[in-house]
Amino acid sequence: MKAIFQTFLFAVLCSSCFLPNGSQSNPEVWEDNKKNLQNIVDRVLLNPEKFEEGENLIPEDLNFSYDKTFDIKGNLKDKNDLKITFYTDRGLIDHYSAIIYTTQKGLIKQLDENVKNGGNDFKLQNNWYAIND
Repeated sequence: MKAIFQTFLFAVLCSSCFLPNGSQSNPEVWEDNKKNLQNIVDRVLLNPEKFEEGENLIPEDLNFSYDKTFDIKGNLKDKNDLKITFYTDRGLIDHYSAIIYTTQKGLIKQLDENVKNGGNDFKLQNNWYAIND
């Protein structure tokens, strides 16, 4: 029984952490969803009182086929301290792929450095990133 569990655990770890995942947050996903994602961010910036820090539902009139929610971190009252995450893949163990909008200077610096170092992270345009973490 222990061997079966170990084999199962190994398979889960391999599938969630080690297989390529860049296809979930690549620039093509951004191009297909850019208008709706920008619309959501605009709504958050214009009417922050209608949203809350943490998980929020994607508005019904907009489509994002990868997830029904998005996550807001930072200060909704300060447009220079926001991170909005649109998940494209939520792995089982700490792995995820997402499109991120951020105005947090420290995070922008970190994401720009990740992009510069290569890998599966992309800068899509100012304040927008596709990441695979």
